Amino acid sequence: MMDPNAPQPPPQTPYLPPAPPPVKKGGMGAGLILALGCFGFLALGFAGIVVLAALSGGDNNGGGRVEDQSVLRMKLFGGTPEYVRSSGLDELFGGSPVTVRQHVFNLEKAAADKRIKGVLLEMGTMDGTGWAKIEELRDAIVEFKKSGKFVIVFSEALSEREYALAIAADTIVMPRDSWFEFNGLASDISHYPGLLEKLGVEVQYFRYGKYKSVSGEQTGSKAFTEPVKEMIRFNMDATYNHLVEAVARFRKLEPEKVKALIEEGHTKSDWAFEQKLIDQLGYQDEVEALIRTKLGLDDKTKIPYVSASRYRNIEPSEAGLEEGKHTIALIYSVGLIVSGKGSDDPFGGDSNQGSEPLIRALRKAAADDEVKAIIMRVDSPGGAGLGCDYVRREVALARAKKPVIVSMSDVAASGGYWVSMDATAIVAQPTTSTGSIGIYTVVPSLGGLYEKLGLNNETFKVGEHADMLIAARKFSDDEARQWDTDLFASYNRFVSLAAEGRKMDKDKMQELAQGRTWLGSDAKENGLIDELGGFPAAIKLAREKASIPAGETVALKLFDRKKTFLEELLNRDNEDEESPELAVTLLSKTVEASGLRPLFKKVPGLSGLTREVVTGKNTLFPMAEYQVDYR
Repeated sequence: MMDPNAPQPPPQTPYLPPAPPPVKKGGMGAGLILALGCFGFLALGFAGIVVLAALSGGDNNGGGRVEDQSVLRMKLFGGTPEYVRSSGLDELFGGSPVTVRQHVFNLEKAAADKRIKGVLLEMGTMDGTGWAKIEELRDAIVEFKKSGKFVIVFSEALSEREYALAIAADTIVMPRDSWFEFNGLASDISHYPGLLEKLGVEVQYFRYGKYKSVSGEQTGSKAFTEPVKEMIRFNMDATYNHLVEAVARFRKLEPEKVKALIEEGHTKSDWAFEQKLIDQLGYQDEVEALIRTKLGLDDKTKIPYVSASRYRNIEPSEAGLEEGKHTIALIYSVGLIVSGKGSDDPFGGDSNQGSEPLIRALRKAAADDEVKAIIMRVDSPGGAGLGCDYVRREVALARAKKPVIVSMSDVAASGGYWVSMDATAIVAQPTTSTGSIGIYTVVPSLGGLYEKLGLNNETFKVGEHADMLIAARKFSDDEARQWDTDLFASYNRFVSLAAEGRKMDKDKMQELAQGRTWLGSDAKENGLIDELGGFPAAIKLAREKASIPAGETVALKLFDRKKTFLEELLNRDNEDEESPELAVTLLSKTVEASGLRPLFKKVPGLSGLTREVVTGKNTLFPMAEYQVDYR
């Protein structure tokens, strides 16, 4: 027991750690140990991945080898991307999705590859893959079949869009009682101003011309105007007719018979088999038995499949194709086009295509003496006027040096057409959405929302109209008139530039403009594009315009900068010194956890708008036209 009268120790002062030693510049110390530790961890992880990949055996034939009697296995589910920028992370943790071009080139290689005997196309619902991409893939399958090799489709669910691709196969197999939707096309399009009003948000909608636009009227009007309804019906009828014609041609039926079958409204594979719309009712093992028969294999021998994701890494020369003697540059413009660097969309909606990467790629390709022509592949619903104009001008400058061919995918409308119209020539599929030469803006007024939230918003300004765009109030009548006047001037410039680029009389272009979206087949007839087709048609035009002799081979060379492993890991671009957008990333995670991500995909421009609001930017998308999804 302690004696209370004993002397007490002096009170202890709080412990303070000693000051750190001065940092020695150029020294290695603990930083190197930590770096080596991290590197060792990554190296172990990489080694583990390699070992696991080796143990898994890939597609039955391991490594990069393609066995004799192989079958190319293509799996088509969900959206087939137009382009995905590859990165070090793809190489470390697994490949990116197979793109449209990679599928097309795979089929071209497989046709020449003596080791490949056929194709198994495993299909499901392809939401996010538009009609033009379907036509692109179908054309590639038709060309592949000229090699005499087989194509078999197996699917548990087909609707009209997927079926439009499947009909190119030799044999279509579906399980009994599976989903086969063949009842026509429909589209439901929601309007959001009524919902916004309930939230206290009033939208101010401005547009030129009269057909502009589906996406604008979704966010700016409670109902479609009659011209926009006319445009939707016209393009839906055209898409329907393309479907009927294709089914009739591939299934050897009269068009009127196809229409009659559609009107029956059936949704089962058993009915499709009875009507000779598919070839066999069966299961996966029966499909494999069919393939074994075609390959001459017994029941005990594994079918040597090679996946599309692995076959895309096979060199053309290994497949039996000649090396390209001449180089054609390939440049992608995918997503909403904005000025600056652009960005991927963390909300799962539309990514932004920055003008700067496109301009760099165009300049590099134009200056490369080995490049004989440039193909710019466009899959874009539009974007911000300034960014689109930057790219248009660069296309015109590149065209002065060598041919620039635009190849349109699902949609190249509005701003997507703006960047295309100065090209040497334009190619599109019959169902590509293009044109939409028009402009719209939706300006929200948030005063009512502030009131509902009890938010006291006080504005201070110098200048009568200084607060017109901070969204706290509506435009005054004078401001609305001035805004409308400026928009009209921009619209007239769009029409003038389109007429100049397409070498058309301005009055004629004015008739074709008015914000109207045309399908490729109609755009060809009225002079907005030059040829119908996909990559092969664009390559053919590029050869002609560059005067490449018919007997000499060409190769496409992608002009794009691949992100390094470290850039991808840190979510950074080495040309961008700005720090990652933490607020956007956090909100993205919140959206994912809440289950709202499908909403961001469904509502045109919502994801882009959210990004701009969160990051404090003010980017308008006055030239955008989203492809209507006909289901």
